[in-house]
Amino acid sequence: MDSRGVTRLGILRRGDRGAVAVEMAIVVPVLVLLAFGMLEFGLAFTNKLAMSHAVNQATRHATVLGTDDYADIEILDALAAGLSGRLGVIVRVDIFKANASGTPLVWDRYQPDGSSCGWDPCPDPGSGVPVYGNPADYPPCGRDITLGGGVDTIGVQAVYTHTWITGVLGLPAQTWHETARARMEPDLFGSGGASCP
Repeated sequence: MDSRGVTRLGILRRGDRGAVAVEMAIVVPVLVLLAFGMLEFGLAFTNKLAMSHAVNQATRHATVLGTDDYADIEILDALAAGLSGRLGVIVRVDIFKANASGTPLVWDRYQPDGSSCGWDPCPDPGSGVPVYGNPADYPPCGRDITLGGGVDTIGVQAVYTHTWITGVLGLPAQTWHETARARMEPDLFGSGGASCP
């Protein structure tokens, strides 16, 4: 037997077994908490990246759609496609005009719903008379894409809820947002944007 109480065969003495049990009782909860913490924050990071990608994709669509009557519904559809069916986490989506520093000046706000359009209000001209957002301050016909007029910077912001999966960390559901902005493609041939009725 050596000074640690271990025999030549590596077997612990009877009194040392209790110490191992106490050490395990201390270490195992810490390891479980670390494992669940890595899982939770890994999933949160995955959701944030997926939302960021979807918002960027929707913003790219917005830059080329210009003043098309179908612009808002196509922007929202691009966002939904980027989320691969996880639209239920969305609280609202704002399509906005940004100033030089990126601050929203005017916007159209949409919320997902279970209607045939999928959004409230419904900006789809194919479903009847489109309703562009709430408060409807930035409809497609009001976007400036004329080269001489100072082409708009358009942005898309998605506000969404992240719910923690395991509940081990005791964190409540949180509301996060992702925003992307880009300069709209100018109308190079001088036809200009659509005028609002």
